[in-house]
Amino acid sequence: MKIKRGITISLIPWSLALGLYYSLAIHMYHSLGGWPESIGTRGFSPALLMHDKIHGFYISNLALFTIFVVPVIILICLFVPRWQPLIIYLSLQLLGMLIFFLQMFFAPDGYTYWWWD
Repeated sequence: MKIKRGITISLIPWSLALGLYYSLAIHMYHSLGGWPESIGTRGFSPALLMHDKIHGFYISNLALFTIFVVPVIILICLFVPRWQPLIIYLSLQLLGMLIFFLQMFFAPDGYTYWWWD
């Protein structure tokens, strides 16, 4: 039972990122009546701007944590035998980031282009 709970907890951060990614896409499409025609947030409503800022803050910080902190924690766990079982959960964090970026192939092109710019 503890393993399933650990796996579930490990998958929550990037699952939330995925939810924010698509909820912003839906919010943007309905607010603007389509995808933005230019880079930036010109013409965004205050609610859409707030949604974009929350999404950007969360994704940026989660990506930085996953890229720079998680590998260090994995290395530490490799040297502490008692902590070695935790490596699987930390690896799921890395896998979650990979899946997040791969899922962009399924997102609408107009939104993905805007998101990367």
